[in-house]
Formats: sequence, C-alpha cells, structure tokens
Amino acid sequence: MIKRFGIFITILSISVMLFPGNSYAKDLPSIQTLLKQADPGSVIQLQDRVYQGNVVIDKPVTLKGTEGTVIKGTGHRNVITIKHDGTTLKNVTIKNSGSVLDEDNAGIKIYSDNNQVINTTIKDSLHGIYLNENKGNKLIGNKILGNQEWNQSRRGDGIHLFHSSKNLIKDNTIDGSRDGVYFSFSGNNRIKQNHITNTRYGLHYMYSDDNEFYGNAFMDNTGGAAIMYSDRVTLVKNRFYDHHDMQSFGILLQTANDTTIEKNEIHFNQKGIFMDQSNRNFIKGNLITNNQIGLNVWNSSIDNRFTENKILDNNLQYTTNGGEDANDWSVKGTGNAWSDHTAVDLDQDGVSDEPYEYSSAFGSVLADQQLGNLFLYSPALTLYEKWNQLINTEGGIRDPHPIEAGQQSMYEFSSILWILGFVLAAVGLLRIRAKRY
Repeated sequence: MIKRFGIFITILSISVMLFPGNSYAKDLPSIQTLLKQADPGSVIQLQDRVYQGNVVIDKPVTLKGTEGTVIKGTGHRNVITIKHDGTTLKNVTIKNSGSVLDEDNAGIKIYSDNNQVINTTIKDSLHGIYLNENKGNKLIGNKILGNQEWNQSRRGDGIHLFHSSKNLIKDNTIDGSRDGVYFSFSGNNRIKQNHITNTRYGLHYMYSDDNEFYGNAFMDNTGGAAIMYSDRVTLVKNRFYDHHDMQSFGILLQTANDTTIEKNEIHFNQKGIFMDQSNRNFIKGNLITNNQIGLNVWNSSIDNRFTENKILDNNLQYTTNGGEDANDWSVKGTGNAWSDHTAVDLDQDGVSDEPYEYSSAFGSVLADQQLGNLFLYSPALTLYEKWNQLINTEGGIRDPHPIEAGQQSMYEFSSILWILGFVLAAVGLLRIRAKRY
C-alpha cells in the first residue's frame, strides 16, 4: 500500500513539473485586479494566455498584450469599457461581448478622450469599437471581424461613432460586420487607409459634417459609402470596387452638400456615383469605369461641378430621373473624358473642339421600376437608348469642353477589333472567290 502511494505521489509531482500552467494559471491575477493595483501612467504587461471576464479601465494606464493574449468577455455588455482619458490598449485579442443592440454592446466601448487602441483583434462581438460622446481618440491597425453566426442586420458595426469628434481612424481592417464605419452626429474626424469588405455599407454616414476620408478601400459590400444629411465631407484617393446588388453603389450622396470627391477609383459597381438632393458638390479627377451606370444624378441635385473625371466603359455613362440638368460639366474650360466621345482636337490643347452630349431615357425607368435594373445586362438596352435619343433629348447633359481620356478605352479597342475582324473576313472572302475563278 505504501509502495503504491509512493508511486502516485511521484506521478503527481512529475505532472505538476511538466504542466505547471494548468494549476498556476488559476492563481494568476485578473486584469481587473492588475488595474486596481496599478498606479496612473503604469504599463501593465499581459501574459500569453486567456483572461476571463469583462474589464473596466478607470485610470490612465497602458494595457499591453502579446501575440497570444486573449481577453474573453462574459457574453454580456462590453468586454472592455474605457472610462478614463489617456488610456492605451494594444496587442490583444478581444472576444465574446454581449449581443443586445439596444445597449450597443461592444468589444471595446470608449466614453473618454485621447485614448489609443492599437493592433487589437476583435471578434465574436456585437460592435467592434464604439466611440461614445468623446474626442481625440486614435484607432490604428485593428482587425475587426463580424460574427457570421448572426444575420447581418443583427450584427453591430465595425467602428461606430456617436457624438464623437477629432478622432484618427487609420489602417484598420473590417470584415463581415453590419456596417464598416458608422457615423452619427460626429464631425472633424480623419479616416485613412482602412480596408472594409463584406458589410452592408462600407461607410454609413448620418448628420456628420467636416470629416475627411483618404486612401480607404471599400470592396464587395452591399454599398460603398452612403453619405446622408451631411455637409463638407472630403473623399480623396479612396477605392470603391465590386458592389453589385440591384441598388448598390460606389458612392451615394443623399442630401449631402459642399462635398469634395477627388481622385477616387470607382470600378465594377451597379452605380458609380448616385446623387439625390445633393448640391454644390465638387467632383474632380475620379476614375469611373466599368460600372453598370457611371453617374446617376437625379434632377433634385443642382450646382454640382464635374471636371477632369474619366468616365469610361460604363454600360450607361449617365442617367437621371428626368427633367433638365442644372449642373456644370466643365470648370474653367476643362470638362471630363468620356469613352464614347470621339475627340477632335485640332489645336492639340487636350480639349475636344466639339462638346459631348449624352441623354438617357432609361433613368426614368429605373426611378419608377426597380426591376428595370435587370435590363442593364440586356443587349436590347443599347437599341432602346439609341431610339429614345432620336426622339427625345430630355434628361441629357452637355459637357462643353470634354478632354482626352489619356488612355485608349476598352470601348475604342473593341471597336477597332470589330473593324479589323470585318476587314480580315472581307479579304478572306475575296481570296476564296479569286481562287474559284
């Protein structure tokens, strides 16, 4: 009996030596305990393990993890709540927030100013990061993954701003959330170089003025950027790709005024840019190509200025819902490049000697009948448009100073191929006939 007991003690001792983490981890202090013990300004270095429980940060500290540091919430409310100014959170994975939309549960919820959230990964949470009535925060290099087990309308947003200003949101990756970045009553923010995919709206934007968006990528969402009821927004050098549903768009302006849209790439969308009740916007130097509709500008939008844009190889270059156009299609003698315009430039100044005129009757059909979008893929659309241009000029635009595209468009290239093919076929037939005789 004593011999067996000795063997048992020996095996137990070896197990403790070989697997010390299993017993020791239970004795490690929680993050909340570490915060309670820390002085303001301290750096708390977290270990490479899973920390259980929600965390409230109520003093200015740096909470720093490693590659394997995970903070797993209780599944209720917010995983991390930041209530004090000047906190830094970095290099941790955060998961398992509550799922109550009415409470706006989040992986990280921030109520204070001048905090930094850097290089975190957030998953299995409702909202990723929620900024609530604060300013001066920096969200940099975070990866936010929406919970795919929930219906998209039940998910939260990647980053949500409510009455939040003067923040920097940079180099974040957001995938599969409800909306990528949502703005509500939040102004004077800078959003730079973020990558947003597989959401409802990459950017969903309400009642928020004077924000700037530079170098972001919006791809494969239901819609790219929906900017509504807001003024003086700046969109520069962003990319809007692959938004294909019947009502999808690269950029939507709804009651958005004095916006600057410059040097963006807008490709392969159902609509490149859609505008309704949006006035005095400046659209310059954008590349708008291979969309089903390049520009859908309703007659409620006036005094907008278009210049130096390349509007190339869209199925329909422009549509409206009827009525007269009241926008400017050239600025200081410089218009836009159109792939379906044969430029005649005798003085070689880069501006065509003939104006570009385009009208589309199909825009009225789309405005009245959503199913009209199905005919955008039909060869009959071209015949319909040509016929209506002959009998009806209403709903058209006139660019008095169109410019050269600077590159050969696919429209021109395909025309050349057709002509070349016809010539080769004709030569072949002539040679066959010559051999017979």
